[in-house]
Amino acid sequence: MPEPRLDLHTLLICDYALTAQDGKISAIGLFSQINVARLPAIHGRLFVVAVLETEPGIHELDLQVVSPSGAPLLQDAPRLRMEVPEGTTTANLVADLNGLELQQLGRHRVELRRGDQLLGSAPFTVALLWPSGPAGNA
Repeated sequence: MPEPRLDLHTLLICDYALTAQDGKISAIGLFSQINVARLPAIHGRLFVVAVLETEPGIHELDLQVVSPSGAPLLQDAPRLRMEVPEGTTTANLVADLNGLELQQLGRHRVELRRGDQLLGSAPFTVALLWPSGPAGNA
């Protein structure tokens, strides 16, 4: 039996997200760059928001953060289970990631997968934050 159709419409990275009683998602503080003073660094908390179109039923998805070298950053990557009720074709997911350890500068990505199938990714850059102040004279 083939896997049910599953299309990713939106994948966002933000500071905070919540789901209202009516099912609407509020995503606050969208970002695509994390500035660090040095490496390794720990990013305290971020949220991943996904909006998908699929068939009713239970769907299991995997979330992973991938470094510029291709290494997975989440040792215990969350497996997300969503139940889409009959008569509905759109599903929202909100994942809360705490204590993300960053070892490299450069372009990282959040990936959402169903098994081996990559549904989509959202890139973000880890950059070095230079101390502010007057430039030294040489």
